Amino acid sequence: MRNERERIVTERVYDALNERIYEYDHPSGLHIQIIPKRGYRKKFAVLTTDFGSINTEYRIGEKRIQIPDGSAHFLEHKLYEQPEGDVMNQFAALGADCNAATGYSKTYYYFSCTENFEQCLDLLLRHVFHPYFTEQNVEKEKGIIIQEINMYLDDPYYVCEMDLLGLLYQNNPVKKDIAGTEASVRQITPEILYQSHAAFYRPRNMCLTVVGDFDRETVYRAVDRAELPQNASDKIEKLLPDEPEQLAGTRSARRMDTPLPIFNFGFKDRPERYQGKERMRRRLAGSMVKELLLGTSSELYEKLYENGYINYDFYASYEIERDYAMFSISGVSEQIDLVQEYIMDYVERLRGNGIGSHAFAVLKNAMNGSLLRGFDSVSFIGRIFGQLYLQGVDAFDYFLSCGTITEEDVNHVIADLLSGDMAVSVIERLD
Repeated sequence: MRNERERIVTERVYDALNERIYEYDHPSGLHIQIIPKRGYRKKFAVLTTDFGSINTEYRIGEKRIQIPDGSAHFLEHKLYEQPEGDVMNQFAALGADCNAATGYSKTYYYFSCTENFEQCLDLLLRHVFHPYFTEQNVEKEKGIIIQEINMYLDDPYYVCEMDLLGLLYQNNPVKKDIAGTEASVRQITPEILYQSHAAFYRPRNMCLTVVGDFDRETVYRAVDRAELPQNASDKIEKLLPDEPEQLAGTRSARRMDTPLPIFNFGFKDRPERYQGKERMRRRLAGSMVKELLLGTSSELYEKLYENGYINYDFYASYEIERDYAMFSISGVSEQIDLVQEYIMDYVERLRGNGIGSHAFAVLKNAMNGSLLRGFDSVSFIGRIFGQLYLQGVDAFDYFLSCGTITEEDVNHVIADLLSGDMAVSVIERLD
């Protein structure tokens, strides 16, 4: 449909989910997603940019640029400082909660509120798209971030996770701390931050997702008056080193101050083999395998728990992004070797026999129910819709595709992903 300003808005209705979405591309290049949730008091908005900690090298035209590790995270911190003060305090004065997060491949800026929605949206667009960096505020932030880095280096759970990434990846910068190192943070300057913002915070590299009960015109007005940067024509090419299929290592161990030994097991996947809808299906099937192996009602979980080998601090994760993918299992145990043995024996049995039709039906129903329940959360919807859009995946297609995942898809993930070498990272007690 069109309005008086010739804005072309596409409406898509998904009867199976009882949901709809309105989308349009602003002249600046920013893609806007509006998902109405009638009767909901809470409103949520998130700006997602296709720029994360791994994007430290890129090319504009013939010019190759490298920025220090931790630049994306540093930039996220500094965008909350404006000439008039701390943006978080301004959100709080409007009665809103706000935050941001830097991941390996994306950065998110978001708020939730029940009132003053339009003012909050103005504030979000203003502080993300109009940076304010000075020598003084950048130098001050360095000390804060270095303190944060050192705090995480004292956290055995975090160290165990980073050690696992160092075993899984030889060259991919996903193995590096999102915040960088003390040395790399000290290299960051206002010029680097402005340069990174200009390269990756251009509207066409971003998506605004808004969820809740509000008049859509409030969103259109806010974006129109935000004075967004022009739709730049120069192309940004992200550069990443080639990553071999082989692991960098299979085991690491260190001692730290921890009440119980900590472990992280991991398998490396190859995301470049899956594009578009195939990557979407791989993600769904991988999530099902996660629940099959380590859901709290799974056979493996119950055996490990009943034998006292694990406690509730036990979970699995499957991630697949454009530039990295992995399956990991984490927990604490006095019997890490036995936990590893149980897991590998169970996986071997599944590889030989398959998941079985009954177990698959139960798993699929549970997964469908979990995804549908997610639509009751405006923040869940906002985060995942923006993230998937920047991966070239339609989020509604993603949710609807869950019903098309087959037993064969799940068995393929078990046979393919879990048949390679397993990396094992361990943190032992000091005593």
